[in-house]
Amino acid sequence: MPSDDPGPEWIISNCHPSTSIDRTNQDELVVSARRVWPHVHAHANRELGDRRDDPENVTLAAEVWEGVLQSIAKSLSRLRTSCAEIENMDSYLMGTFRHRFNRARQRQQKREQTIQLVASANELDVLAAKRGLRASVDFERLILAREILALMDAWLRRVWTARQYGYSWKEIAECLDTGEQRTKMKFRYKLSIVRGRLGA
Repeated sequence: MPSDDPGPEWIISNCHPSTSIDRTNQDELVVSARRVWPHVHAHANRELGDRRDDPENVTLAAEVWEGVLQSIAKSLSRLRTSCAEIENMDSYLMGTFRHRFNRARQRQQKREQTIQLVASANELDVLAAKRGLRASVDFERLILAREILALMDAWLRRVWTARQYGYSWKEIAECLDTGEQRTKMKFRYKLSIVRGRLGA
């Protein structure tokens, strides 16, 4: 994780203050974020261990921190709550980051395990050869799979692939910047069109 200052001002400034209370809250949140940042950085490094220099982990920690700051700034504004009403803003920021970071790491590890479980074609051929099985492919299934993929548009192929790799509907909807229910409905509708074409 980079050790340079992430500059909470630009993150929090996206939540445009509408009142003087909002501006005061943002100022107090920025000051608190600057105090907490070294602890956030240390926690992320401890959790990541040997993998802390991996660019994907650097991005993960930064995204979680950014999300925490934006979420709290928006919540304070929406709920018309003052920072003074939160007993210890530093602890609140740190606790929120830890919770979200650990949850994000669990999701990331689950995805990594899913990807590791998917064997390559070469590995399957080697396994088949060791067991004395023919390494030939079931051509009927292969042709059907290619037909189905050819009938899918780019959006449907992308969502289908994400589901195959274990992404939840919520994660896919966030990636596509659409609602979860709308994404499911669109997926089912487009899939029914593909089924109709295959049946014809």
